[in-house]
Amino acid sequence: MTKLTAIKAFQRKIDVYCEMRLRPIFSTQDADVLNAYMRRLIERRCGPQRSGGLTDWEVVAQLTGVDAAMLAVHHRAIDPAFDAIIRWSKGDTVAKGVEASSRKPAQIKKKVVKADRSNTGPKAAAADANLSGRDWVTRKPAPIIEFPDPLFQEWVDPPGFAEALQLHMRRHGETYWVLHRSVVRADETMDRKTLLTWVEGTRIPRSTDSFEVLGRIERRYRLPEGYFKAKLPHQSRSASGFNLSGIEPAERRRIAWHLPDDFNDLPFAKREEILEWVRRVIVSGSTDYRKFQAAAAKQRYAIRFPGVSYGGRAPRDGKIAVPANYEDTWIEDPDLVSGVIDAPPALAMEMADLVRFKTSELHYI
Repeated sequence: MTKLTAIKAFQRKIDVYCEMRLRPIFSTQDADVLNAYMRRLIERRCGPQRSGGLTDWEVVAQLTGVDAAMLAVHHRAIDPAFDAIIRWSKGDTVAKGVEASSRKPAQIKKKVVKADRSNTGPKAAAADANLSGRDWVTRKPAPIIEFPDPLFQEWVDPPGFAEALQLHMRRHGETYWVLHRSVVRADETMDRKTLLTWVEGTRIPRSTDSFEVLGRIERRYRLPEGYFKAKLPHQSRSASGFNLSGIEPAERRRIAWHLPDDFNDLPFAKREEILEWVRRVIVSGSTDYRKFQAAAAKQRYAIRFPGVSYGGRAPRDGKIAVPANYEDTWIEDPDLVSGVIDAPPALAMEMADLVRFKTSELHYI
């Protein structure tokens, strides 16, 4: 295999890697720039600038124009390609040294040392700046577009929240990084990793601040109001994060059901008016909801399993011995007397078998 053929073959491998690992993470422009940067490293037979054994992302960012913080966050996707380029370059250097060792060993050693020094010194950035004919200058972040145009107009609406968010991000050709920069203001504390967990489906919005961000995403993508919120699981849960200082937790949980999502943004007088209305009409009023809540709070319900020995270990033979003074020593809970029922026979047998299995001794063979 000739030298040019080996370079082209390895470049194709790097192209496939970038297509599979970088394009799902970075934008199309950033992925193309990183791919071109890696191809130039292969042509020069050198690796990226490193400091303390780790890739210097500031230098890579200056050469490619990709944000250094984004490169550092996704280092696990980029470093394997850089490591492969370094191994390939060292292998190619060793092969050339073995081939010409019988002729000029001293000169070859000098060249190898010179190449290593050039790759670790401060001149590496200036050398890498001329990797190709294009001008590798620091590229400013793309301007934020308030309403980006979708790439396609027809789609199948998924039922899940994470799938819907992924779909509309693909429709507009955006990554979670770009979306976070577009909908989260600089004075807000929401981290971009929170948005990533929404996209991956590991977490869902629960707080009022998160619902505000969802509303901005809906307006940005020209979706109906409440589109994403309607796809969230556990619709019966109330939102968290309301500013209800001075209110006990028990009352706060009941009140949170009836507060608007923008409660924290309302004037103080308006918030006091809403709280007074909720307390007067719902919590202590005579609405259907209040009647149901009051009746449910008075209901006590319990199931007794006669075949289970409470507070002890089930015997090995499966026979539960009832003490002679059982009736005298049994303490009834007066709050549960009216609501206690005996479990059906089938359920009582299953519970007895489960308790017997969980409390039996382990035998090692």
